[in-house]
Amino acid sequence: MKVIGIVGGIGAGKSTVVALMNEIKPIHSISADLIGHEILRKGQKGYRPVIEAFGESILDESGEIVRERLGKMVFGNPGRLEKLNAITHPLITEIIKERIVSYQQMAPSQYIVLEAALLIESGLIQLTDVVIAVYAEVSERTKRVMMRDGIDETQMIRRLKAQKEWEEMERVADYIIDNSISLEATKMQIQQILIALEEEEIG
Repeated sequence: MKVIGIVGGIGAGKSTVVALMNEIKPIHSISADLIGHEILRKGQKGYRPVIEAFGESILDESGEIVRERLGKMVFGNPGRLEKLNAITHPLITEIIKERIVSYQQMAPSQYIVLEAALLIESGLIQLTDVVIAVYAEVSERTKRVMMRDGIDETQMIRRLKAQKEWEEMERVADYIIDNSISLEATKMQIQQILIALEEEEIG
């Protein structure tokens, strides 16, 4: 069961690609971002270490970590971002490895798809057999994320600077999807990649 890594800048449409891929062929999907959310919840492994590192000002009235507050604290501050990643990345990687093993033991599916914005930086790329890089123009990504997350341009620029340049993602990719045209065009590109992967397996 091949593990396909999906990488791309913020707002490029990685989740869209995974959803479309699942429409074409049933897959097991793992989202590093969703796992990152999970480990910050009260009682989870990342909760207490993150509070100890960044203080209780990131908590809401019920004691849950407010990701927006945490994000404002770390984006644009390389030292704080590095500290956060040092706490969360090992925990996220551990859970991803467990889920890959679990999916491999379940009813067969041809692919496990791992969606991770920091696939390269976190070392998660080592868990993949194939890497697909999702591309979209920075201007398009900026509009998508500002609308989705309700942030301003200054915050968006900070987030962009915290990620690798497209050229570095392109360099490690086995396949590239241009997600700036249309959903139909994106779906066609995914279909072509899946056909190519099947041909590789047969060959």
